[in-house]
Parts: sequence; structure tokens; C-alpha cells
Amino acid sequence: METKDISLSIAFEYLRSKTKGATSFVSSLAYACVAIGVAVLIIVSSVMNGFEKELRDRILNVIPHASIMGVVPISNWSDMYDVLEKHPKVMGVSPFVQSQMLIGSSDEVYGSNLIGIVPDSEKNVSVVSNFIIKGSYDSLNENGNNIIIGELLARKLNLDIGNQVSLMLPDTKASFSGYFPKIKNFKVTGIFRVGAPDIDEGVAYINIVHAANLLSIKDQIQGFRIKFDDLFDANYLSWEVLMDVEDYSDQILISENWTVTYGPLFEAIMMEKTLVGILVFLIVIVAAFNIVSMLIMMINDKKAQLAIFKTMGMSKYEIRKIFIYLGAMISLIGSLVGLGLGILITYLLSSRFFEKVINSLMQDTYFINYFPIDIRFSWVFFILFSTIILTLLVCLYPARVASKIVPAEVLRNE
Repeated sequence: METKDISLSIAFEYLRSKTKGATSFVSSLAYACVAIGVAVLIIVSSVMNGFEKELRDRILNVIPHASIMGVVPISNWSDMYDVLEKHPKVMGVSPFVQSQMLIGSSDEVYGSNLIGIVPDSEKNVSVVSNFIIKGSYDSLNENGNNIIIGELLARKLNLDIGNQVSLMLPDTKASFSGYFPKIKNFKVTGIFRVGAPDIDEGVAYINIVHAANLLSIKDQIQGFRIKFDDLFDANYLSWEVLMDVEDYSDQILISENWTVTYGPLFEAIMMEKTLVGILVFLIVIVAAFNIVSMLIMMINDKKAQLAIFKTMGMSKYEIRKIFIYLGAMISLIGSLVGLGLGILITYLLSSRFFEKVINSLMQDTYFINYFPIDIRFSWVFFILFSTIILTLLVCLYPARVASKIVPAEVLRNE
């Protein structure tokens, strides 16, 4: 014989009943607040996760996770390279030469950071080759004096592919008449756009051989750029690999990692994501209180019915279940509507139309001029689960109020 939960049946009837006045308005508001709260949480979390992902993919994968440098240029560095390359957690190693410089065109002169690289090995530690918008990354060979610059730097200097630029670097060796800068012409053969202003206008790449010649350290390097399998391990792995290679050098070596330069930015985005999530979750809390208000008003409207139910033998527990079921159904319906709205709006934000709108509004003002979207279904599940649990908890109070109705007092006044 099938048993039927009478409390669930009554809750369904109350849910479908056409109430009027204040109760109807508060009921509609409860649905709307739950749906809006869930939708906004999904949208905000997807956008903030997108910013986090873009920061990792664009900036933290362009710069090295760590660097090992010598206080003076490193000679006989091949053994050190082999040790680093064989480390189990090192994904890529690339030697480099680096210096501050002035880069000049026929129109302007601008200060920038010059990095001499080995193009093939640099691909293992940086994804800058994936962000070439003009020219070719592979043009950085030993045969020609070629240079790759960022898009913002190209704009400031009014440069394009094929233009000539002059690099001015300090000469550390004094001549008879004193110190003079070294000046050499290079041809622009590539322009990249990462999206981070300090990289797009502050970094230029040439072949390591030409960079070493400019700095008068032929056949020497200044250090190694390193990429780990997990960038969040860079803080301690940078010291670990430093200890490994110190035995192969009689020079003083130092290590740096990305947390020194970009750690505060990443922490700021993570903190902002947490704070925004907490603030937006207040919408769900407001929705929960609207459900409480709606249930209390419904209890006042249905007092006579509840009194009759109790005289017919319904227990306090069954009365409580009516309003717990009712709150759960409102929460579930509102959450599902919010889920659909949230995912729909999130995908619309990533459409080409919105990308063009945001691009026109934010161009040259931020390192990402569009809405980066990263929908993580673990987050979506957590939002739905926490919303339903919160609304169920707040339903306990009106359910307790309903169970304390005294039939004699209610029916005497009817």
C-alpha cells in the first residue's frame, strides 16, 4: 500500500494557490530575489574566475616563473643548464641576457627593458610567441639584427614591421675619453600584444647573441629563465633549483620568482573575487528573509486551515514539514531559474557583440578589454547547494511558528 506525505501535498496546494494582495507580492519577490541572487553569483564568479585565468595565461605564462642570475655574467653555463633541465618539476629552461635601454625611432625615444633570448628554448618558459600580432617570432635568429617589441611600445614610437630602431645601451667599459653609450640599429620583425601594459610597452626581445655582444659579454649569459609545472610552487622551487646549480658555479647566484613582481596583483584579484562574492551573496540572504516574510504572511492567512488540520490529527512535525517543503520548493524553483539566467547572461557577455562594446569602452585602459569568462561547474554547484541550504535553514523559524498555533484560540475568533 502506497503512503502519501500529506505535508508535501498541502505544500504543493499552497504553492499553486492564487493568493492576492501583499502575500502574492512578497511571494513573487521571494522567487525573484532567489533567482537574481543565484544568477548574479554565477555571472560574477564566472567573470572573476575569467580574470584569474587570464592573469595566469597571459601574464604569469609570459614572464618566467623564476629566474636564476649571476651577480656577474655566467661563463661555462652548459652544466648548469643540464642540471636545471633534468629537474623533475622544471618544464622549461632558457638562458637570457637582460639590460635597460633607450629605444629610438625617427619620432621618439623611449626607455624599455631589452631581453636577449634563445627563441627555441624561450618557447618553453614563455608564451609570448603565441601573442604575436604582426611579423614572426622565428625572425629572432643570429643572422639578422631583428627585434620584437610590444604593441604599446610600437604605438609610442610610431613603428611598424620593417622599420628601423636604434638601441642605446650603457657601455660598462671606459674608453680613453670616458664612457659612451653603445648604439646599434635593429629591424622590427615582430609586434606582440599580451594585454599587460608593463609588458607591451616595457619589454623588447632580440637574439641572445646580439644582446651579449651589445653588453660586451660574448659567450656569457646573465642567468636562466625557468618554468615549473606548477607556478604556485615557484616560491620554494626557485630556492631548490638554486641549491642544485650552485655546485656547478664558482660565482654568486641569486634567485627570483614571479611572486615578487606579480604576486601582489594576483593576491589583489583573489581578494577582490572573495569580497565581491561575499557582497553578492547578500542578495541571497535578502531572498532568504523574503521567503521568511512570505511564509509568515501565509501562516497568518492560513491560520484557520492549519487549526483545522491540527484538530484532524496532524502533528506539529507534519505542520512544520508543510512550510519547510514550501520554502524548499520556492528555493529550488528560484535557483533553477537563476541558474538558467546566469549561464545565459554569462555566455552573452562572452559573445562578439559584448566584446566589441567592452572593447570600445575599455580600450587602452586595462590589460583586458573584454569580459573573460570561465564557468566552473564546481562553483555553480556550490552556489546552488549553499542557496538551497540557507533558505531551508531560515524556513525553520516560520515552520516552528506554524506548529505552535493553538486551534481553540484560532477557531474561537473565526
